[in-house]
Amino acid sequence: MQIDELDIETMLSGKPPVHEELLAAMTLGRDRWLNHLRDHYLANYIADGGSKVKVLVGGTGTGKTHLLRCVLQDAQTIGYQTVYLSAREYRLNDLTGFYRAIVQQLDKEQLVSGLCQLVIKKLGYGQYDDRDNILSILIEDQGLTRDLAVHEIRRAIGMTLRDVDFGSSFRAFAHHVISNRLVNGNEDSIRVGLRWLAGEKLERHQKQATLLYERLQKSNARYWLNSLIRLLHLAGMTGLVVAIDDLEVMTERHPETRRFKYTANAIKDTCELFRQIIDDVELLDHFLLLLAGRREMIDDDRRGFKSYEALWMRLQTGLLPIDRFNPLADIVDTDIHLVAQGKSFPDQVQARLRVLFEEAGYEVSDREPPDLYEYSQLQAKVIETTLMALDEG
Repeated sequence: MQIDELDIETMLSGKPPVHEELLAAMTLGRDRWLNHLRDHYLANYIADGGSKVKVLVGGTGTGKTHLLRCVLQDAQTIGYQTVYLSAREYRLNDLTGFYRAIVQQLDKEQLVSGLCQLVIKKLGYGQYDDRDNILSILIEDQGLTRDLAVHEIRRAIGMTLRDVDFGSSFRAFAHHVISNRLVNGNEDSIRVGLRWLAGEKLERHQKQATLLYERLQKSNARYWLNSLIRLLHLAGMTGLVVAIDDLEVMTERHPETRRFKYTANAIKDTCELFRQIIDDVELLDHFLLLLAGRREMIDDDRRGFKSYEALWMRLQTGLLPIDRFNPLADIVDTDIHLVAQGKSFPDQVQARLRVLFEEAGYEVSDREPPDLYEYSQLQAKVIETTLMALDEG
């Protein structure tokens, strides 16, 4: 396993490594929460059609981002589409912006390919993929004329989409991308359809060519999100997992101007977005939303979740003080999670990371580490080990 400069750069800043192999190898204590979330929710409840919102809250350097990344990694292994958003980079003020941010990160080729594969299987050619010329295969294998082969493909598309549980616009999108991949071989037209799926505005002639007339707007964003998740599931994916990190940014000021990064209206809109999703979670299928941030994202009476009563009322039952970590709670306190790992946990992480550096060809020195008082104990151990590896590496 390699540890490259990008991994080193992120670990020196106290953040989890970028590459998934290293992230998984250095992750300890999975049995406290990660395995419960994977086995109970990802592999069962969400996979069976349920939906859930989970909140991770805790102090600086208690592993929130690391845990989010591990959940997304587990979800990908089980077949979910995953999306990671930082509230510092994405201003998620409404459902339309939330939807667009999700689609931006989706594997769109996997979506198109998965839809086409359904039709190919319906035709009885499951051994082929959508990049094979299924039209030519039908003509050669069954002795059909081109018109009859096209008719068979279109009939299979109609049968595949006949009973899907989303509206006419998303059915038209699915029909459009499948037809253009399997019949017309028109990748440019598929890209136009994907632009529509992302909520972009199409020209009049593009609408007429694709039959995609509906536009994403506030009034239909909830329906579009639900339809998108069902479309992903139809294409063979288990569901959708979205993680929104760094939500404490709502309470922070710009260091130069001293102005708040989020206006009062932006906080209200963001909280209202989360309120809507929590209320609608039973209407969504195969969906997990994770919200994470430092304690001020909740506890700040004027700028945190507590400032928006409609959201706070839906969360406060999950914030009852408890002495023991509950792996099934909807509010995950990462401070308590870290305590549950034991006092020696930071040292255990350091020992594991040291081994990983040595296996990657680094000679880890034993020099006296610098003073890292501004970091948490867990972060300090990761930074120390990385510095000691660079000292001789």
